[in-house]
Amino acid sequence: MRVLACALVTIGCGDNAVVDDIAPPVLTDTNPDPNIVEVQLVASPATHEYLPGKLADVWAFRDGAVPGSTGSIPGPMIEAKLGDRVIVHFTNELPEETTIHWHGLRVPNAADGTPLAQVPVPSGASFDYDFTLIDSGFYWFHPHVHGDVQVEAGLYAPIVVHDDAAIDVAADRVFVVDDVKLEANGHLSQRIDALDLMLGRQGNVVLVNGRQRPSIEVGAGSRERWRFVNSANGRYFNLELPDHVFTVIGVDGGLLVEPYETAKLLIAPGERYEVLVELAGTEGDELALRTLHYDRGHNIPDPGPIEILGLHFGARGVAPAPLPTTWGQVEPIAFDASTPRRRLVLKEDDSVPAMPIFTINDEAFPNITPVRGPVGQVEIWQIDNQAEMDHPFHLHGMSFQPLDAQGNPMSPLGWKDTVNVPQKTTLEFAVRFGAVGRWMYHCHVLEHAERGMMGELEVEP
Repeated sequence: MRVLACALVTIGCGDNAVVDDIAPPVLTDTNPDPNIVEVQLVASPATHEYLPGKLADVWAFRDGAVPGSTGSIPGPMIEAKLGDRVIVHFTNELPEETTIHWHGLRVPNAADGTPLAQVPVPSGASFDYDFTLIDSGFYWFHPHVHGDVQVEAGLYAPIVVHDDAAIDVAADRVFVVDDVKLEANGHLSQRIDALDLMLGRQGNVVLVNGRQRPSIEVGAGSRERWRFVNSANGRYFNLELPDHVFTVIGVDGGLLVEPYETAKLLIAPGERYEVLVELAGTEGDELALRTLHYDRGHNIPDPGPIEILGLHFGARGVAPAPLPTTWGQVEPIAFDASTPRRRLVLKEDDSVPAMPIFTINDEAFPNITPVRGPVGQVEIWQIDNQAEMDHPFHLHGMSFQPLDAQGNPMSPLGWKDTVNVPQKTTLEFAVRFGAVGRWMYHCHVLEHAERGMMGELEVEP
């Protein structure tokens, strides 16, 4: 059994470590082999306190290796290292069938957790997922059956795959950002209106690690690593930390070839970003991470800045060491004028507001024409968003490299599996087809995916 010393649930290491009690728990590794992470994951009904003193009925993941465990939101995370074999013994205690999709991980098709790749796990049944981690980075897992309902109910959790990169930080934190739509009694709202279907469910309570505006203590003058994943059905997070910049070191598929700085960090549903923050301040200062309005279409009203995480500055720590001089090792996908181009047109039809339809190339899933190609084939995909709102496009089973307006790989180079395609624009990316199998691609606004904006890529031998 692996003991994770100085894991992501602590600030610093050793006897003076300060517990970060908003961090997601880590699934128990029951295998003594240091190169195997073997866990027992259970999806079950649970309760969660979104609002003080008010319990909501939710669906959540729990650690099946811990007697008497209860579900948490987000669920317990998988923490492993590059090259580990991961074995997940999954049990479904929900009243309906479900699956687990390992968002962003390059896994065998049989482990992808979609209805194309496996028979959904019935209520009361179990299923084993088995794969090797061939990419480091920050990922997450969630169901791929009735995703708009099951993810909103609380079924999601992060995955951290460590590599050998040495970055001196005072804390390495995981932040799962989300929102939920609640009634006054604290229960999850069962009311879904036409706006929810058209825009993706917009919650009235914004969460970090399952809590409304939690607080953390940070060291004045310290450097921290923050890993963000947006698990919301439809909300975009446009993050800002006043008087600070984010040094972006990684995106969906691991470290970039070099960092870049930004004052605002836009995270679409399904995306992940890893950033460093140099926390300028003095002991006793208070600050708040907030999300700002982002116009993603259809005249969504501006609610003003929303504070999502409080920071309390503690005692000044030791000055951090210089940053590395080398970062991610990412080779550009080679292509030229002869490389096949594939155009995917995204559209929406809200002529019947209660039943909007979202299409790719005028087809709504499951009545679609699969895309086909052999293993290793390189293509340029042109995602033509003709809709009046942004759509975050997610491709299963493989990563891609977005291209700039001149048709060159965007700098700094990195791997993406989810990318925002702004309204009325076309975005291109280069992709090399991965493992054999039937892979989904879709909008990651979950209400859109479940109402047609989903396709299939069949990779052939």
